[in-house]
This record gives sequence, structure tokens and C-alpha cells, in this order.
Amino acid sequence: MQRHNEPSSALSQAAYERERLENLHPASWHNPQPAARYNLVVIGAGPAGLAAARGAVGLGAKVALIERNLLGGDCLNVGCVP
Repeated sequence: MQRHNEPSSALSQAAYERERLENLHPASWHNPQPAARYNLVVIGAGPAGLAAARGAVGLGAKVALIERNLLGGDCLNVGCVP
């Protein structure tokens, strides 16, 4: 049974994957100029890193979020075994 947003063919799968990667790592992205000082530096933009960064920003902290690959971590982008 096909899910709501699941691609139906190999061609639509490739288009889906291109769009997903463009959303997670836009080709036009340039790293911002680093600030002189941060209240928190989060290494890794998986679920925990994103939650930590968002929570700290919500409290008014200046946060640097560092990710070397794609936002969302392995479970979102590759899949994981629960």
C-alpha cells in the first residue's frame, strides 16, 4: 500500500530525492560569517541537536549549529533501526 507522500515510480523517486536534498542542503547556501561569541555551540543537527539549538534560541541564547552533512541526522536521512 502506498503512503500519502510516497513516490510511485523510479522517476518520481529521483525527483523526490533531488527535492529532498535541495531542501536539506541548498546549492545556494553559504556559511554565515561567524560571530565573535556564542552562548552555545551545538555539534550535530540530528534530532537532539536541533532540539537543543531551538530551545536555547527560544531562551534568547546566541547559538551556532554545526553539521557536516544533512540536517536531521541519520534516522531522518538514511533510516535507523528503533
